[in-house]
Amino acid sequence: MFDIIIIGAGIVGCNLAYQLSLTNLKVLVLEKNAEILNEVSSANSGIIHTGYDPKDDTLKALLNVKGAALTKELCEYFQVPFLQCGSMVVAHDDKEIDMLKALQIKAAQRKIPCELLSQEILRQKEPHIADSVIKALFFPTTGVIIPWELGYALMDNACFNGVTLKNSEAVIAVEKKSSYIVKTPKSSYEAKMVINCTGLYGDKVARLAQADYPINLIYKKGEYQVTDKTDASYLNHILFPLPTEKGKGVLAVKTVEGNLLFGPNSNIVEDPTHQDTTSIGLAEVNSRIHEIIKPLPQNRMIRQFAGIRPGSPTKDFIIENHEKWVNVIGIDSPGLASSPAIAQYVIEQFVQPEFHPETLNRELYIHPKPLLLMSLDERNALIKTNPNYGKIVCLCEDVSTQEVINAIHSPCSTRSIKGIKRRVRPGSGRCQGGFCESKIVDILSKELNIPKQQVLYDNDNTSFLTPMEDLYETK
Repeated sequence: MFDIIIIGAGIVGCNLAYQLSLTNLKVLVLEKNAEILNEVSSANSGIIHTGYDPKDDTLKALLNVKGAALTKELCEYFQVPFLQCGSMVVAHDDKEIDMLKALQIKAAQRKIPCELLSQEILRQKEPHIADSVIKALFFPTTGVIIPWELGYALMDNACFNGVTLKNSEAVIAVEKKSSYIVKTPKSSYEAKMVINCTGLYGDKVARLAQADYPINLIYKKGEYQVTDKTDASYLNHILFPLPTEKGKGVLAVKTVEGNLLFGPNSNIVEDPTHQDTTSIGLAEVNSRIHEIIKPLPQNRMIRQFAGIRPGSPTKDFIIENHEKWVNVIGIDSPGLASSPAIAQYVIEQFVQPEFHPETLNRELYIHPKPLLLMSLDERNALIKTNPNYGKIVCLCEDVSTQEVINAIHSPCSTRSIKGIKRRVRPGSGRCQGGFCESKIVDILSKELNIPKQQVLYDNDNTSFLTPMEDLYETK
């Protein structure tokens, strides 16, 4: 019997798992994918929004400002990169300047620092901003993170502290007695409380416990383009158009790693698994990004991807408790920035009154410093202790064999090519894995003691290699 089962290991589930791991409660996390952070949390802009945009008297307004501050604290605590580069919301005409001034008033009411910049000053700060931009509202505290780096730090520490994580266990049925029986294809688990934070499937999972659950999530697909890291100096801040009813618009983002990120557009889709990019969608991103930044040649783009955001009909987060079944769903933007505060809110509102948990002192698990960020002296000292640190498997990102091994054997184990890519970045450079993926397959096969044909690219049933006999008929 568990005290709490968390369904879903996206960024909200990871925050909940970590915060609950600091108590004496017995916690289980069920994740349907082979890797955590594999859907909404792996395909977004990575921005820690300050909180100027959400409407008053909403959960988004309450939790965004608080969550942004908590995110920065967590990044400092776990030694996860947090780039506080600041952001600019731009205006092209007098009408948009009036809208900037209204945003400035709202930001002041929420005690969010901001400054209205003249055309001269904003061009000093951002030389490659589009010629049509005449003013900008500058938010110096806006930051950007690598979402999965924070997520892995949270879940690694949760598992290190005693939380049980089970991957590849999709919830298929729920039975309510005096407690909840949560069923997966592999087993059944019992808990006094269940917290549903299943992202794209939040409404469907809610209906497993409450058949007449009335809310249907709305799925919006956003497409992105990514530049090479050599373009890092082209942009100094995050650039936003003015927000609209559809969202925050197509952005230009300076990322922690140095790549530039352009996107997303926003189109409603029926199928949350429909995450492919389209020529029409990428053309839209390319066209709209030039409204805020001067064009970069298309040959600077090294990758495109798409992500799905699960929104609610009310355009607010859904956080509710029904007979110890807690739904935390409809977590679209600013969900990443709000996620630590969402977890804190759930615990304060629903967990503490039910369990009155005891807070425990826990040890901290810190991820090893990446080789890429080490001095030559640090590298040489490390290689003397373990020669695997001197064997470079990814030349684009300077990733060593031992860093891949460390990721595989971390408390929250990584067992796929894509998971390793997120953990330690092999395959994230200009060649996009062309030279290193075969080496990652070799390491995964050896460390997991499985045949190479069983090494997963991403989720279950995504074997990277296909046996020859499956490709050709043999006599």
